Amino acid sequence: MNTEPFRPVRGIGIAASVLIGLQALLAIADAIASQQTADVVQAYADGNATMEDARAVDTFALWVAIPTMLVTIASGVTFIVWIYRSRRNAERVTYGVEHRHGRGWVIGSWITPIVGWWYPLQIVQDIWRSFDPAQQDRPLQARDKNGFLAGWWTAFLLMSWGDRAVTRLVLRDTDLATIAIWTWVTTVVTVIAAAFAVVLIKRLTDLQDQTRPQEFSGPVQVHVPGA
Repeated sequence: MNTEPFRPVRGIGIAASVLIGLQALLAIADAIASQQTADVVQAYADGNATMEDARAVDTFALWVAIPTMLVTIASGVTFIVWIYRSRRNAERVTYGVEHRHGRGWVIGSWITPIVGWWYPLQIVQDIWRSFDPAQQDRPLQARDKNGFLAGWWTAFLLMSWGDRAVTRLVLRDTDLATIAIWTWVTTVVTVIAAAFAVVLIKRLTDLQDQTRPQEFSGPVQVHVPGA
């Protein structure tokens, strides 16, 4: 069992939630910019728009793209920090060896090919089960998994794949109308994924807050591997 202090994660969780929400709003703005670009280019080809209109759309797209990139990076980093601190707290109520992956994977799983498709989900599942008050009488890996987390991870993967698909379409010089359609589809998935992530942060943070007082009132009950 980890003897490091139990660290509150609500502050970093709120920061991550705000950034994730902002990322979803910027995704909508990006979809609007993509749609406007396609519409203006078509209108220009039909003789119904001017170069001034095209420049205005380009400027709007640029003003959306830069904040989107910065907020996406910031929200990702903040979310991973929240998960890492939650994992440290989880090892105050379980043993680290009970978790399927070591602490290094809490960060590394997000940037490692192939295993990045399922390791982060397993890590968060183990953290959640560590704090689940209804399952404290069982070894960690014998505890039931949470279906909500599967929904969150599915939405996240769909969002990631959608982003990659749009990028490929742009690199292949696909027509702008098709890019705009796929951008809108990805945006809808992004908003859904953001909603899942914010709820996840709230629920898992609440579970940790419910566990925290135990360290002041007495020993934390844990399962000892092999016992």
